[in-house]
Amino acid sequence: MGRCLALAALAPLALGNLAMAQPAAAPPVLAIPAAPVAPAPPPVEIPALTPAQAQVALKALRAADLHGLQPKAYVPDGLPDDGTLTPAQQTALAAGLVRYAHDVRIGRMDPGQFPELWQVRPAAYDPRPDLAAALTEGRLQPWLDSLAPRYSGYAALKRGLVRYREIAGKGGWKTVAEGPKMELGSKDPRVAALRARLAVEDSAVTATGAATFDKPLEEAVIRAQRRYGLKPDGVVGNGTLAYLNQPVGQRILQIVANMERWRWMPATMPATRVQVNTGAAIVTLFRDDKPIMSMKAVSGRPGDETPMLVSTIHSVVINPPWNVPAGIAQRELWPKEKANPGYLAKHGYRIIPVQGGQPRLQQASGDQSALGRFKFDFDNPFAVYLHDTPSKGGFDLYSRQASHGCVRLERPRALAEALLNGDATWTSEAIDKQLEGDKTVRAKLSEQVPVYILYWTAFGGSDGQMNFRSDPYNWDRELLQRTGVLASGTKV
Repeated sequence: MGRCLALAALAPLALGNLAMAQPAAAPPVLAIPAAPVAPAPPPVEIPALTPAQAQVALKALRAADLHGLQPKAYVPDGLPDDGTLTPAQQTALAAGLVRYAHDVRIGRMDPGQFPELWQVRPAAYDPRPDLAAALTEGRLQPWLDSLAPRYSGYAALKRGLVRYREIAGKGGWKTVAEGPKMELGSKDPRVAALRARLAVEDSAVTATGAATFDKPLEEAVIRAQRRYGLKPDGVVGNGTLAYLNQPVGQRILQIVANMERWRWMPATMPATRVQVNTGAAIVTLFRDDKPIMSMKAVSGRPGDETPMLVSTIHSVVINPPWNVPAGIAQRELWPKEKANPGYLAKHGYRIIPVQGGQPRLQQASGDQSALGRFKFDFDNPFAVYLHDTPSKGGFDLYSRQASHGCVRLERPRALAEALLNGDATWTSEAIDKQLEGDKTVRAKLSEQVPVYILYWTAFGGSDGQMNFRSDPYNWDRELLQRTGVLASGTKV
C-alpha cells in the first residue's frame, strides 16, 4: 500500500483522456483526470495499486459486461495478470477504473446528451476521491461492489442479461413462421416450432410434445403473452408471433438500455411515491417501499411522448376544467368547429378571448370533460399531469400509448382517496358530495407525494421471468445510439 508513482502537474502530456505529468520530487501519486463532467475538478492524488489491488481491478473491469458495459472501454491493453505494473500501466489502469466507476454509477451519457424529454438525470459523480480512499483504506472490492444501483429492478435486469446471453450463446431461438392463427385444439405443423420457441424462455414448457395445440401449450402461450404485454388469450396470431420472433439480441439490447436508465435514478427513492411506467402504461402507488395499488394507464402516443421526470404531487383537483393546449386546439378542435358549427359548445367548450392573440379554449368541468373528475397536479416544465378520463375503452387495450402526453388513469378515485387518506376534510363521503356537482375544488395534500414518471421496456416479474415491451417511443434505440452501443441509424 505504500508504493506510489510520482505524477505532478508539470508539462502535461495527453494520453487519451488522461493528463499525465512529468515525475517530481513530491510524494508519488497518480494524477487521474475527472470523468467527463464540467467544469473539470482539480486533480486528485490516487495511490498506485498494489499487485493484489491491480488484480481486483482487472477482474472487475473485465467483467464490465455483467453490467451491460463493454470491457474494452476500461481495460488497458497488455496488463500482466499478476498485477505487477509499470508506472504507465498504473496510470492507465487507474484511468480505466475512474471511467468504469463513473459509468456503472451514473451511466455513459454526458449531461449535454440528454434530450429535453429525458428529465430523469443523474447527479454528477467524480469517482476519483472515492477511488483514492478505497485504495488507501484497503477496501477496493467493497467500493467496486457498491457502485451499481441498489434497486431490485436493476438486479433483475442483471440476472436477465446473464440468462439471455446464455440463450444467445446456445444459438438463440428459431422463428415460427406466420400463418393461420393457432389455438387450443389446432393441428398445425408449426405447433412443434411454437413449443420449442416457448421452451427457450419458459422452463415449464417441454420442447417436444404433441403436434396438437394442447392445454399446457395454451397456458404457456398465455404466460408468454403476459410477459410481452399482449392480450393473454392463448391464441397465437401474427401479432404474438411478431413478439416471439424478435431475436434474442434485441432482448439483450433492451436489457442493456434499461440498465442504463436505472443508473440515472437517485440512490434511493422515497418510501411513499407514485411511479409511472409509460413504456408499459402502468401506474403504481408505493407505501413503505411496497406496491399497494396498481392500475392501467394511457400514456403519450409516439410523437406526443410523456416525458421522463421526477416531481411532487401537491394537490388533487376535483371536477377540473380542461385548459386546451394551443396546439391541440389548432390541430383538432378548431377544424371540428369549422366543419360542424356548434361542435365546441355542444361538448362544453367556451372560447376565451386573448388580447392580441388567438382565442383559447376551455372545456367546462363535468362528465364530458376530457380530464374526467380528477386531476393530479405536480410542477413540471411540460404541463403534464395524471388525470381521469371519460373514455374508459382505452384501458381495455394492451398497447396504451394514445394520449397527448398526459397520463390517464384507470382508477383515479382510488388514487385520490389513497393520497388524501388521513385528511379529515376529504373523506370518501366528502368526495362523493363534491362529485354530485361540477364545481371545481383543489384538495391540497397535507403531505406531498413524489411522482416518478419513468420508461421501462424490460423488467423482472414476480415470477423471476423477464418482461419486455415494444419500445413504443424508440427511446431504447436512441439511448443505445447516444451511448455508442449502436451505430447511428441501426435498428434495435
